[in-house]
Amino acid sequence: MADPTGLRPQALQLQAYAKVNLFLRVLDKRPDGFHNIRTLFQTVSLSDSLSVRITPASRPAVQLTCSREDLQGEDNLAWRAADQMLRLTGLAAQIEITLDKAIPSGAGLGGGSSDAAAVIRAVASMLPTRPDAQALFDVAAELGSDVPFLLLGGSAIGTGRGTELKPLADLPPAALAIAQPAVEVSTAWAYRALQEHRAALTPDSDKSKIERLDLSSSTPFIGSLPGSREGVVNDFESVVFRRYPLIAALKERLQALGAQPALMSGSGSAVFGVFESYQSARLVAQTLRAEGFAAWSAEYVGRAASRAPDASDFDSARR
Repeated sequence: MADPTGLRPQALQLQAYAKVNLFLRVLDKRPDGFHNIRTLFQTVSLSDSLSVRITPASRPAVQLTCSREDLQGEDNLAWRAADQMLRLTGLAAQIEITLDKAIPSGAGLGGGSSDAAAVIRAVASMLPTRPDAQALFDVAAELGSDVPFLLLGGSAIGTGRGTELKPLADLPPAALAIAQPAVEVSTAWAYRALQEHRAALTPDSDKSKIERLDLSSSTPFIGSLPGSREGVVNDFESVVFRRYPLIAALKERLQALGAQPALMSGSGSAVFGVFESYQSARLVAQTLRAEGFAAWSAEYVGRAASRAPDASDFDSARR
């Protein structure tokens, strides 16, 4: 039965897609403690599955059931996203989330952020009055730097701390093999380590070179980044590979298996390789699993398939 606000019991099932960074440069540290970055985000078909149900209630409440017991509770970004949506709307409602995890943690694939984005999207679509894009964007940005992009999906250039987005036309289809060694990388550590590594270098010169790059093109991604004169690069590799040589070895293994190119995603520990066909990517993933790595085959997922709002919805909400 609907309550006087117009809210009625509803449920949605949806996928929360992982992301990879096809290019990632880390610039200067911001006054708010974050770093400015320049990156090309891309959603891929490796995904978590969620069921989100909303019902009228005497007071706001969130319940989360997760396939991984260590991810249950209020620290889970999906739980926090639901709580933030209730605070945004002021509705007395109960949100029940069932989360089946497939995206690994500590991998640089945006699993928790994607779950949060999926909850925002699901709750917004079930409300009597949908919040505007700016309000949804603000909730996403408060939860994490990757969440706004994962609310958008598809392909997008990210700047600022990653929340300033320039959507691109969907890139041509591509097949990926994604693999992760038995290590997780702390994003906070990776930023600190990179900052310390650069302290004795010439960051101003490096920064000026980065800022000369033209990232506005939507040229197809084949073996080099759209608009990039430097090709595919991830600044975090310089410090992560030294501390975790197994991740460096995994990148070399992907290259030896034919990946063109291979790159660590985010701050790691996952590495992905681009292959000519999905069959090739699937066979490489099988090979890597036999060698003791966690591995998956995947494909690019466009914005429409991500079931995210159209890019135009965010034109006034990017910041």
